[in-house]
Parts: sequence; C-alpha cells; structure tokens
Amino acid sequence: MKFADLHSNIKIRIVTDFFTDLTQKTVLPFMGIYLSIQIGVGWAGLLLTVNIAASMLAGLAAGYLSDRMGRKKLMVIAQSLQVFSLFWLAAANSPWMNSVTLTCLMFLLSSISSGITAPIASAMIVDVSSEQERHYIYGLQYWTTNVAITFGALLGGLLFESFRFLLFSLVCAESIVTLLILLFLIHETMVNKHYVSINSANDPSVSPPSEPSGQLKSALQNNMLNTYKKILRDKRFMGFFTATVLAVALEFQLDKYIAVRLKNEFASEFLGFHISGLHMFSIVMIINTVMVALIAIPFGKYIRRISSKTIITAGMLLYTSGFVVLAFSNWAWLLITSAVLFTIGELMYSPVRQVLLAGIIPDSNRAAYLAADGLSYNVAALLGSLGLAIGALFPSYVMAGLYLTAGLGALFFFRMSLRAEAKRNPNTSFADAS
Repeated sequence: MKFADLHSNIKIRIVTDFFTDLTQKTVLPFMGIYLSIQIGVGWAGLLLTVNIAASMLAGLAAGYLSDRMGRKKLMVIAQSLQVFSLFWLAAANSPWMNSVTLTCLMFLLSSISSGITAPIASAMIVDVSSEQERHYIYGLQYWTTNVAITFGALLGGLLFESFRFLLFSLVCAESIVTLLILLFLIHETMVNKHYVSINSANDPSVSPPSEPSGQLKSALQNNMLNTYKKILRDKRFMGFFTATVLAVALEFQLDKYIAVRLKNEFASEFLGFHISGLHMFSIVMIINTVMVALIAIPFGKYIRRISSKTIITAGMLLYTSGFVVLAFSNWAWLLITSAVLFTIGELMYSPVRQVLLAGIIPDSNRAAYLAADGLSYNVAALLGSLGLAIGALFPSYVMAGLYLTAGLGALFFFRMSLRAEAKRNPNTSFADAS
C-alpha cells in the first residue's frame, strides 16, 4: 500500500487534517489558561464545558444530516463558519481591538464548527476506502495527528502569550486554504444521498418539503432521535463504544492523576541527575512523542501481517500494563519501560480500533455512528477527570487496580466486537477473531 494509491479525497484530507490539527493545537491547549486569566477559573471552566457540549450536539446533528444531505455541503458550511470565527478571533486579539467577549463567542463558534466537521470527515474516508486500505490510512493518520499535536504545542507555546494576533492570523489563513480545497478539490463521496425530499416518498416518518416548516423540522428532529435511539440499541456498536471509553480513559489519566502523582511522590537520581516528578512526567511524554514520530509508520506496516485478534490482544495488554506501572511505581527505569510499553500498545490497538469501527457501522447511517463514536472520547475525558478525584481518596495501588480492570474490560469488549464482526462477515480479515 502506497500513499499515491489512495483515493484523491483521502490524500487531500490527510494533508489538510495535518495542517488543521497543527494550527488547532497551537490554540486549543492554551485557551483554558487565557480564559482563566481573563474571566476567572470558574467562568473559564463553565465556558469550556459549554464548548464541549455544543461541539458534541453539533456533531450528532451533523452526523445525522450528512447521511441524508451528503458530506461535502456540510463540510463547506462548517469550514466557512471556521474561517469566520478565526477571522474575528484574530480581530479580537489585534493591535486595534482587545475583546474578551468576542474571543469567547468566536471560540464557541469555532468549537461548533469542529464538532460538525469531525464525524463527516471520518465518514468521507470510510466512504471511499477498502478494509485493506484502512489499516494503512488510520496508521498514517495516527502518525500525522501526533506529529501535528507535538509541533502545534511547541508553536503555541512560543506565540500564544505574546503574539496571539499573529497566531490567530496564521490559523485563519490555513482555514481559508482548507475551505478553498474543500470547494474545488474535494468530491462528494456518498453515492446514495438520503435527501429528505427523496425519503419522504418512501418513508412516512419523513415529512415532504411541501409541509409547513414547523412540521418538517419536527419530523427531522424525531427522525434524528430515532436514529440515535437505534444506535443505542445496537449491542455490537455499544460494546465497541464501551471498549473505546475504557481504553481512552486510561490515556486521559496521563496528564491528570499520573502527572499529579509523579509531581507529589516521585524524586530520584537518574544518570547522575536529580529529577523531580514533573521532569519524569516530561520524560514519559517525550518518549511517547518520539516513538510515535519515528516508528509509527514502519511499525504499522509490520503488524498488518498479524491477525486483528492478536494485535488487539497484545496491544491492549501492553497498553494496560504500561498504565498500571505508571499508576504506582516510583522507580525511574521502570517508569521509562512502562512509557515504551504503553506507546507500543497504543500503536498496535489504535489503528485496528479504527478499522473495526469502519467495519461495524452500517452504510445508511455511517456519519451518525461516527458522531456517536466521538462521544466516547468525551465520556473518557470525564472519566479521566474523575480518576483525579478518586486518586485523591485512595492509594496508588488502588488506582493501579482500577487501570488494570479498565484495560482488561476494554480488551474483553474489543474481542467481543471482533467476534461479532467475524460472524456477520466471515470473509473479512476479522474472521480470525472467532
């Protein structure tokens, strides 16, 4: 598999997603600090919560609508909103204006735009890729995302505090280029567009366009609710959803409970240097970042020869063991080893998770399922924050036990999803999971 062999939409999306992730990560990690200084910690927390909730709701609505209206139209609308919000974010932090209120409003609009784009962009990739291609695509996306996050955080650290106008201007310029690419180079990928006007002829639950707008709106809302109720009743998907929540919740522990524990408990001599807990946490993060940047793509090519069952099992066991050690150990070499283990585990299970997701979602509601999958990260983030609170009440070995339970639970539900997919479609590479 080569990059040149991929569908043109996928090649364009991978490149544009890299630059979008790069520019967004120069802003998002630092907005919490900015808001806490400008409007206070309490209001900043409330605003960030509202942003997350608005992004989630926008994603759910966009997922449903894009399965009926097509992908490109909604992506263009969302990207236009992004350009508008970033333009005014730059203006609100320019030499000619300094408006905290406008910054907050445009940050909210930018979050809504991102929420709309995420499930549609994921669905667009699934639309025009085969299962064999997805192993390569998701491995490549995993690598580009992590590299973008790393360099975005470095760039944001240099520019956000003193050069916000320049930073927002650069991000806005990138967003304009992405919009032009969407308009002129990206093609619609959904062959069967489920427009309301078409569905209304065959589905009595969808009101035809000739009805009053209030009735049409009500019908759309009811159908959207019914779609997501159906997703909630899909046991195969919900098992996969549960596995994702448990696995990603461990990752969210890294910069919460684990970072705090190392800061409070760790101090050691290492290679002749005295290192604090914060230094140790930085070392763990650097190991993770460097390993992903250097070995993700060649490692992904190698493990594609191995069965999905073996990859997901070995990957989750390594991933879990790494976090279990990070939860209680204060031995530097063991912590470094654990960072290597959880990184290798993540490199193994993450692309397979994406391929499995693409295989278990139905074509008719593809973007809606991907929007629902996006909620798993929000639930995992909530559990990550909850882990910090639990860690304040219980000793580290209890947290290690919880991490072990979460990791093994994730493995159980991933294996269950693999078996279900193998039974449903025995001709796929997932057949070995039975």
